Amino acid sequence: MPRTKSHKTARTGDTYMELVRRFPLKTIKNDDEHEKATSVISELLGRDLDNGAADYLDALLVLVNKYEEEHHAIDETMTPQQALRSLMGSNMLSQADIGRMIGSESAVSMFLKGDRNLSKAQIKKLVDRFKVDASLFIG
Repeated sequence: MPRTKSHKTARTGDTYMELVRRFPLKTIKNDDEHEKATSVISELLGRDLDNGAADYLDALLVLVNKYEEEHHAIDETMTPQQALRSLMGSNMLSQADIGRMIGSESAVSMFLKGDRNLSKAQIKKLVDRFKVDASLFIG
């Protein structure tokens, strides 16, 4: 007897397709598309996502990172603070967004002011999210 899909599986697929209809997963070709993609990412980050939404977010992050590598590369002569500000700007992320990502908005504020360094765990979270070298955040 064929197995039927569970209600959760059907919902997961629906969530994924809803997001694809909202912003299709395709190569990002310009800054306008990049802005729309980063807006979707900002909405999804820090939320409890079902499998479909999590898969969508992972794929969209790959597309955004590819576009950024090709069009908004980080200048290796930047200070760690400038590098984070650049990443925030190109991904349309606020200080609060980064704080949620690394677990402390006050740490982000103090880092951006130059009052303290980020911890290894915080740097790892940024490296994992932005797919950049850890040395970018070490002064």
